[in-house]
Amino acid sequence: MLLAKLLQTLSGEEISKIRKGFKLPERSRLIFERIATSPESPPDSASLVKAFRISKENFYSLCSEIVDECVRILAAKEEFSTLNFFRSKYLYRPFITEAIRTEKQLLTGQDKARLERFYEFMFKNMVDFPVSLIDMELLYEFGIKWHKIKKNPPADEELYIKMKVLFYTIAALPSKKKMNLSQMYSYSRNLLDPIKEAAETSVNPLVRHEYYQAEWKTCVYRSPGKNEEILWLGRSLEVIRKHRHHFESQREEVIELHMAYELAMKHDRASEALETFRKFSNGQSPETSRGALYLLRFSRVALLAGDYETSRRVIEDFGHYQVVKSTPAIYITVLILQAMLDLIEGKTDSSLQLALKAKALNHENHFLAYEVQIRGLETVIAYKRGDILLTDQLIGRNIKWLRTRRISLMASAWIYFYQTIESIIKFKQTGEPIRKQLLQHFKSDFRTEHPDYYMLLEDELK
Repeated sequence: MLLAKLLQTLSGEEISKIRKGFKLPERSRLIFERIATSPESPPDSASLVKAFRISKENFYSLCSEIVDECVRILAAKEEFSTLNFFRSKYLYRPFITEAIRTEKQLLTGQDKARLERFYEFMFKNMVDFPVSLIDMELLYEFGIKWHKIKKNPPADEELYIKMKVLFYTIAALPSKKKMNLSQMYSYSRNLLDPIKEAAETSVNPLVRHEYYQAEWKTCVYRSPGKNEEILWLGRSLEVIRKHRHHFESQREEVIELHMAYELAMKHDRASEALETFRKFSNGQSPETSRGALYLLRFSRVALLAGDYETSRRVIEDFGHYQVVKSTPAIYITVLILQAMLDLIEGKTDSSLQLALKAKALNHENHFLAYEVQIRGLETVIAYKRGDILLTDQLIGRNIKWLRTRRISLMASAWIYFYQTIESIIKFKQTGEPIRKQLLQHFKSDFRTEHPDYYMLLEDELK
């Protein structure tokens, strides 16, 4: 039910604002109040139809009117205000439904300039949603329509549109249920290799920038230790600085933050990266994908730098937004970070509860990348709680699971994480030291891949 999904994203202040500005008949107000009371577990449609003695068709029509009324009250007064509102709430389906309605309306009119602005808006704003939600074919379609309606499009603009869609296609691969890292890398290379030469030699700087971005994202799926990410990001930044008038004003900042994050995650330079994140802190909110990404990374970088107070402040402020809680692709990361902070600070009970909450949420909205992380977190929590029997069970179960998902040492260093915990337990029980080769792999390969999880065991290795 769209009305319930919309109300799940709203803060108490926004609900109050709707109540004050509500102008629909009393029956619609009563339906609104029934659902607003508990939007996360609203009464089912059949019971509401029976309670209000109306047909199912009439009920859905009323709910649609109530959604429109909520948008009227809350949306900013601007062009494409309804689309902007749904985008800010990460409500992808109503965003697309409204886009299709808007396009049909504009196609029947004579305002070609507004139609061009609409296609530009869609191509640039569809990507503000979590990549797992984006229909890449539709994104490409809007991009091509934007290109074709222009009087004098730039050179190689169709290639730019294709490259941008390829970048988001590659970025979305971790949300695929049946792909491991090796398969993601091969898939990405199959997309990029046929257009590599054309992209690198394009006269359009936007094409080259998107190509370098796609290569950067592809590096994530390579074996640990390659560390090519900084190279590709540096090339992206060089293009921006040479052709600033082609790029939006914040693009340079975005790439600098990407580079800082890579330095923190892959090169043990978290303190330096934290200063970059602080430099660009200007009241970002999670109501755009860029703001959400900044805040999540800010918290993780602060965690790696040992500034737990900043990390917790950022992630807790972020997690208080109702739109975050109603967006699983974002909220799972919040729960994982909060669980890590609690575990580092010795709060194992609350850490376990947060991990279990993340696990349940991911079970409903499966993301392979999150499942790998949650399994690792669950295991280290069991160890920190002193439940050695459960820890052993989880180690065996998770190593087996990694192998069934073909997440081998060629594609990921996660097995070293479990083997290290197993060896730590054996050392404490028998005095048998951890094998030097395993320790080396854990401190280099695994730390490079997952420095935040490395931190959870760092004290055990001293």
